[in-house]
Amino acid sequence: MVAAPTPTQDDVPVLEEDESLTVHIPGNDTLGEPATEARVTLTGLAQADRLPQGEYLDPQVADPGTTFVCLEFKVENTGTAEFDTAPLTQARWTGKDGETKKVDQEIGGDCEGLGLVKENLLNEADPRAGEFVRGTTLLMVPDTQPGALEFADSLERALFKVGTTANR
Repeated sequence: MVAAPTPTQDDVPVLEEDESLTVHIPGNDTLGEPATEARVTLTGLAQADRLPQGEYLDPQVADPGTTFVCLEFKVENTGTAEFDTAPLTQARWTGKDGETKKVDQEIGGDCEGLGLVKENLLNEADPRAGEFVRGTTLLMVPDTQPGALEFADSLERALFKVGTTANR
């Protein structure tokens, strides 16, 4: 099996809020992993320096020089094998000046106070064929410049990007 070429940065589709795209993850014969496919919809996007955490809790505050990005996804399995949602819980952020950072899911906070679903995509079941899940991914990125979050499969093949803005 020939591996799909890794797209250049210009070839990676940009996913905007309320848009969908189909994500294909090739299988790995060596590891016995089947190819998978899902329709991913960005159902919500919010960026904030503080995350409200309920009536009796203090808000979660982003580290200095950073901002929270909350992404709400609907992931519909359109393939025949279970779809692993883990690639949608971490990303590579790249600023417009070329600065780049790996950003992982922020544990302990949620996006519900910003009007998105409370369920964390990291904790949701991986959908089987014909099923779907909804959940959020909470990331912390630099806030000094606009950039893009690039989501990739386990072999670092780019799936799609989502833009971020500067908060300053």
